[in-house]
This record gives sequence, C-alpha cells and structure tokens, in this order.
Amino acid sequence: MNEPRPDRRRHMGHVIAVEPSPEASPIPELRRFNHETIDFQQIKYWIKYCNKNHLQHCKPDKFTLPPNFKVIDCREPEDINRKKPTVVSVGGDCEYAALSYVWGNIEDEFPQVVKDSIKVARQLNCEYLWVDRLCINQDPEDPNKQEQINKMDAIYSRAIFTIIDAAGTNCNSGLAGITFPRISSPKQRCVEVDGVKLTYVGTPPAEKIQSSIWGSRGWTYQEGILSHRRIFFTNEQVLFQCNNMTCLESFAIPMDVLHRLDIPNTKKKPILKDTEPLFLPLKEIGTHLMEFSKRNLRHDRDALDAFSGVLNACHREEGYFHFLGNPLIRKKKGWRWMINAWYHVKPGARKADFPSWSWTGWKGEITMTSYDTPDHDLRLLREDECSVSLDDFKTAYNTNLSQLMKPVIQLEGMMTMMSFELIKWGSETTLPNMMFSQTVVQDGPWAILPLTTDITCYSFLYLDNEARTGIFQLKLPIMVLEFGVSSQKHNLIILVLREKGDLYERVGMVNIRGGFESSNKARKAPAKLTMYKDKSGRWMTRAPISNPCDCIWQKDLEKKTIVLQ
Repeated sequence: MNEPRPDRRRHMGHVIAVEPSPEASPIPELRRFNHETIDFQQIKYWIKYCNKNHLQHCKPDKFTLPPNFKVIDCREPEDINRKKPTVVSVGGDCEYAALSYVWGNIEDEFPQVVKDSIKVARQLNCEYLWVDRLCINQDPEDPNKQEQINKMDAIYSRAIFTIIDAAGTNCNSGLAGITFPRISSPKQRCVEVDGVKLTYVGTPPAEKIQSSIWGSRGWTYQEGILSHRRIFFTNEQVLFQCNNMTCLESFAIPMDVLHRLDIPNTKKKPILKDTEPLFLPLKEIGTHLMEFSKRNLRHDRDALDAFSGVLNACHREEGYFHFLGNPLIRKKKGWRWMINAWYHVKPGARKADFPSWSWTGWKGEITMTSYDTPDHDLRLLREDECSVSLDDFKTAYNTNLSQLMKPVIQLEGMMTMMSFELIKWGSETTLPNMMFSQTVVQDGPWAILPLTTDITCYSFLYLDNEARTGIFQLKLPIMVLEFGVSSQKHNLIILVLREKGDLYERVGMVNIRGGFESSNKARKAPAKLTMYKDKSGRWMTRAPISNPCDCIWQKDLEKKTIVLQ
C-alpha cells in the first residue's frame, strides 16, 4: 500500500487576484515606496484616521499611571555627543509614545533603537517617549520598580502609539529605515490565468513579525497585546496596526473598505490573509496563555511579571482573578479555574521559581484543556496553613492578605494508583494494517486503564518534564480532574502526580478526548493518542464496546485531599 504523501503546503506570500468586472470595486493596489526613507506623512494619515473613526476600540486608556512615572523628553535638539537621553517626571495627563524592542546583552544608556525612536516620535508630533529600561529605575531595591512593572497594562494602553522594532536583534540594531536601509521588495511577478491577473507581492506581514526576534520574546507579548496602536518597523516596510485595522506601506487600501459602514467603528474581515490585528479579546485568556508559552525569557523568574499586564487587564475588563498567573473565573454555576487546565504537547523543563501546578513553573509550549466542569475541589493555603476558599481569596484579592498565600494548592478529588508503560510502537507486531498507512501512534509513556476483563485502554501521557522521559514502567498516583460525564465534549482529564514527602508534584496529564472511542465519530488527529488492546494482545484504534459506565480502573478510586506544590 502506498503511503499518503504528507501535506507540505505553507503560506509563501501574498497573491492578489484581480478579475475583470463591469462594476468598479475598491481593491488593494500595490504602492511603490522609497525603501531608503520612511513616509511619515502616510503614518500620520493612518493615525489620524484611527483617531477619528476608532474611538471605541483604539482610543488610549486613561488609567492612573504609577507614581514617579518618567518619560524621555523628545523635544530637545538632536545632539550626536549626548551620552544619555533626558528623562523627566510628568503628570498623569501626559501624552507619550511607548517603545517595544529587544534589548539583548548590551550595557548602553543611549542605544541606537532609542535614538531612532525619538526621531520617529518627533516626526509624528509626539513630545515624550517611554522606554522601560531607561524610564524605570533598574535598582532592584527601588520600591517603585515592581509597582511600575505591575502597571504595564496601564502604561502601554495609555500610549498614543507604540513603536515596535520588529527587525532588530538587540537595542543597538536601530530601526529599519532610520538607522539601516530596508530590503527592497521582491520583484512583483504577474501572470494571467483565464482572464484573472495574479500578482505575487512577497512575505506575509504576520509571518514577518512572528519570525522576528521581537516575536519570540516573552516580555514583548503583552507590549503588543496591550498597545492600542502599533507601528511595526520590519526590514521590508512599516505596518500600522490598531485594534481595528492593519495598514501596510506596500498596499494602498481605501480606509472605508476596511470597515462596515452600517455599524460604525466595526471592522470587516481582513482583505489580505495574515493582516488580522494582533488584538485578541481579553476573555480569550486561555489563548493568550498558549501564545505566551511559546515565547522565550532570559530569566525564569520573569514568567509572571512578563504576563502580569494581560492578567491585570483581564481582571479589570472581564472580572477574572488569578493566583500566580493562573486565571480564576467566578461564574453563575460556581468557580472555574485554569490551574492544571493545561498540558505540554512536548515535555518542557522545570522552573524552580514557581510551583509545578502552575504554567509559570515550566518552560515549554502548553495547550489548554477544558475546565468548565471540574470534578475536583480547589482551595488555597495561607502561610499559617489555614485553608482559604476562592470566595475568601476574591474578597482579599486587592489587600495584603492575598500576598500571604503559600505557593501551593489544596485539591480534593478522586484518586488511585495508575500503571504506565513506555511504548515504542515500531516494536509492536500486532498493530492493524491501517496503522502503517493513515494513523501515526506516538512513542512514549502510556497510561494503562483496564475497561473490562477483555479490553484495556492505553492513553498517551503528556509529560511535563523532559528529564523524566523514558522512565515510565511503574505506578504513579493520579487524580481525576474531569470525568467528562456532564461536559459536552466528554473529556476525561487525569492529573498524574508524584509524592514528595507529605506533598505532591505534577508529572503530566492524560487527556482522553470524547470519552472512550467506540465509533467512527472518534476524534481525528495527526497522531493517535488513545489505543485499545484485547486480552489476546491485538491492538485496536477504537474500543469494540460502547462507552463503559463502570470501568475496572475506576473501582479503586477514593476521595482524598492533597497539597500540590
């Protein structure tokens, strides 16, 4: 049997297709621009249009700025001999731009990216510029430092625009088009097919930004998300992106085409693929967590601070609380929490600064699970070992009492011991033929869940720690977080633990989607993560029984209360 050819399609760039039409319709037109200079008049026009038409979504917020808030004064004449910029204290009504960039391992009080950003601010009639490294006292003993870090949401959302260095590798690279020349656009190749003119116009802007050093750093995530207007300087062109539209130097797009005229201040679908604004609704906090987990941080201790602005904005606008970065949501039917509502697709690495039950305690990309129908209870512990309900934590959220919590959680739920086996599927000779043609099975540790005396379910264990890969032919304690009985998706979610003295630590997660699969409606996935074995040793991709109500593995479950660190 021939193996299916893998789908290797990927987005190589933008192609504009134009076909003849008796009716004139506004379409994006290619714009010729000078790569050696920045067209600041065009950027001013974009900002002016946004100011006039996007008051609801893009107007700078008026949140209270932290005490001793300082900015760089851009009004001073340019002086090539100046060793550092002039930093001044300003009042709460100050209008300023912000800078988002990559600093790198460089000690410089006046790096090139700051010099260039001052020039940009001047050209756009902005008198002040905020730069974290220069406007926040970097002395760790300064009491105002942490307070300003905790106010990143206010600082970036109050900026009239944010300058983003999406081409530099460090703070001395400078802005593309200011310090160093930009790359000329690729030749615009045209071909006509059946009367339709196709024009290739180069790299998608979103791909350009996401593949930049800026797009890989942890601190820059909230800087982009919280800003209402962003001016990206890439090595090809400038992009202006507000919460309602994206504009590119390389395209002339009529502004009104980007909006629905019947509903003021409402955007249309993007005309070009990959020009959807960065802005994500804050209620999509799980998506923000997953995206942030892909980013890199130089210091593990920064995991919470670098995301605190997003968490603060979620608390203010959506009413979400959090404990060490993990959202807590009060709904009509009770509390819901994202603590342990995630797993690592690939094993990560431990961060000693945070607990194992929190995403902040790990390096590596996470995927969120369902969390809306928990079958376990959660409480917090104070330093004096007193148990605290989530309602009490909510009451004390903005007081010093919330600072007295231990970095542990108390879980009450159904527990048992579960067996695991390290399986390399290439060595299994009883796999059905279809396994070799259409279905890939993941090598690694698998949980063993006996369903009946004849059928056993095997489900892949998503390990948290890469250091533990390969050691699983043993039993470990588990707690069932969701049985999936009352949820629409019927996901069975099992938290795998290990004992450490009187406490427990997280090891990984077993996530059986859609319950035990017994029909062709089973979840489609590139890799099979749940398999079944009969007592003769034959493997199956679907259970030959309907969803069992009383599985053997569940008979030993008992309710326990544990403390997880």
